[in-house]
Amino acid sequence: MSRIDSIIETARSYLGTTEGSAKHKEIIDLYNKARYSDAYQMTMNDPWCCAFVVAVFEKCGMSDIIPGYAACDQMISIFTKWGRYYSRSVRSVRPGDIIFYNWNGDLSSDHVGIVVQNRFGELSVIEGNKSDTVAYRSVGSMDSCVLGYGVPNYEATSESRIDSTSYDLDKEYIRTLPLLQYGKNNVYVKILQVLLNYYYDANLEVDGEYGVQTKKVVADYQMSNLLEVDGIVGTETWSHLLLKQK
Repeated sequence: MSRIDSIIETARSYLGTTEGSAKHKEIIDLYNKARYSDAYQMTMNDPWCCAFVVAVFEKCGMSDIIPGYAACDQMISIFTKWGRYYSRSVRSVRPGDIIFYNWNGDLSSDHVGIVVQNRFGELSVIEGNKSDTVAYRSVGSMDSCVLGYGVPNYEATSESRIDSTSYDLDKEYIRTLPLLQYGKNNVYVKILQVLLNYYYDANLEVDGEYGVQTKKVVADYQMSNLLEVDGIVGTETWSHLLLKQK
């Protein structure tokens, strides 16, 4: 199964999910697990169309190729910085693309979904929070309500995306790094472990698993550097590690 097929199949598995249900809670929890370190932490009472998109990618192990924000315009901003945002007239829409809507013509996005089919310009889209439910929408690719499309880089691995941006460690990039906490297992945790070993002589095994020992070392590092001690790597801790001079 291709990565795009995995995203579409996972999105379909949530069809019929209603606000307040157990699967809605799963969506919110997945979003909060994948969100960027400076992104809003969602509750069950918040609008959740963006959270649904992020959750689907997180469940498929691809949260690194989707902007981890709860607001459409923030997602568009990151896609634009990645060079992967297109207006509705620029390119052919493909399954797996992320569609952004604008209902009132003010050029600010109001809603988002995952394109699952394009039949001669007539799109089938799966959306979260469509009348408080995960449901299909049919829309023309050139309809006036379509603001544009974000295109996740399905061909890239986590490692290749990190490598391509690792030479520009400014604060704006650091804001896009994910929140890391106990239970995470990905390439970002490996990077964290390498940094802790280098700056703090932590002697951590670089295995990508945010376990008990990694959490303890993070908390010790935070205490030693007068940071908030919570064992969670957010913007403040990322900035201290990445911009610090040994």
